[in-house]
Amino acid sequence: MKKIPVSLIIDDGGVVDMSYFGQSAYPHELLVPMAFAKRFSDICHKNGVKGKFSVIPMPGGLGRIDQRLNRVPARVVKSMLNFIRKEIEPIFSITPEILTHDVAYDLVNQTYCHVYEDAYFSKLNAQEIADYIGLALEILCNVDLHPTGVTSPWHCGIDNEQNYAEGIGRAFKKVMGRDWSFYFLHSRYKLSTKYWSEPKLMCDTETAGKVVTIPNNTFDAFYATTQPTTRRAALASAKENINMILSPDGRTGMAREHFENGHPIILISHWQRLYSDGSMIGLDGLETLVKRVNKVFGSQVEWKTFEEITQDYI
Repeated sequence: MKKIPVSLIIDDGGVVDMSYFGQSAYPHELLVPMAFAKRFSDICHKNGVKGKFSVIPMPGGLGRIDQRLNRVPARVVKSMLNFIRKEIEPIFSITPEILTHDVAYDLVNQTYCHVYEDAYFSKLNAQEIADYIGLALEILCNVDLHPTGVTSPWHCGIDNEQNYAEGIGRAFKKVMGRDWSFYFLHSRYKLSTKYWSEPKLMCDTETAGKVVTIPNNTFDAFYATTQPTTRRAALASAKENINMILSPDGRTGMAREHFENGHPIILISHWQRLYSDGSMIGLDGLETLVKRVNKVFGSQVEWKTFEEITQDYI
């Protein structure tokens, strides 16, 4: 029997807690501590977890991680990037989450715009998208990371997907010299008019190469683990959601459904949701979930990076 791929998406990765910008009404910390990152890595390595990990090149418009981030000590950025290179990149495919995961950046005038990246990408053609994503790839390369795909913040590219896929491929050809790449955009929790349970080849041209879209086909079980959620509510939500993805006996849940249909099982969470404002309720929950997946499915599944999954669809 062919093994079913399992993979974990981690969005919003890096030194900055993106809840600080996305939920500014609540007192989130600006920085994610190294102790949390190390515990996340330990859980993944001990349980054989692989997947996709996004690094935001210009988080929240604070600056570039290859130059200087406002309000973030250089030593903190250096430590986190060094950790990602050594501990995360060997088991996760690295992607930029476009540039800022916030307001768009004007490449010509080198200033920030008054629209968010998802709205900005709605109006761009394939070459303009390639130039924008190209800068994101260059920044990650400058800090000795090796991106192989792109992560969309919110719905970025969803209403302009033909140009989006083409632009991603062009950027990888120019900056990385690669003739294949992938992107993560479609998800059950996004308001997409298109939805697939498994990856799909979206572009195959001379100028862009092969570009595969890899959807999340579960949901973030730990989304409600940050403020204003109470600790009791966060724990209850995490437990209920884990069971929705895979029941304790393994007989029901989204993961079981995909396994029975022969589809990859794509799990997802967000860096800040796992940190859970310091309580790490999300990270505890993730450990429970991946251990349950391994116990229920055993050798019938195989953890894969997004690079490895992409190779199955090109």
